[in-house]
Amino acid sequence: MPAPSGTPPQDGTQADQSQSTQPQQPQQSWYVAEHAPCQVSSQVTDSVAMTNVATIGVGPSYAALQSMLGQSQSQSVLMANMVSAQRQNAMVGMTTMTKGIEQIMNRRNQ
Repeated sequence: MPAPSGTPPQDGTQADQSQSTQPQQPQQSWYVAEHAPCQVSSQVTDSVAMTNVATIGVGPSYAALQSMLGQSQSQSVLMANMVSAQRQNAMVGMTTMTKGIEQIMNRRNQ
């Protein structure tokens, strides 16, 4: 498929020049239109700059947040382990007391 006149083909091949026999002047309007400096709104540049500053500025707060999150998770695991140990100690104490009372009760019957 030949490219439209004035624009280079996009597939890397040369443009089909067999349609006209006259030599053509190089048309560079496509080059100038694509590579000319464009006007960017100041609101866009301000928005991009503020986004970059905001991204850089929140780094220390995210680091502190991660540190506090890790600390709170480790404390919650610590508390869960303490509750589990307390429950196990209570069960051992209750079993020991039950066995002790059972031995006392068996001595009277003998």
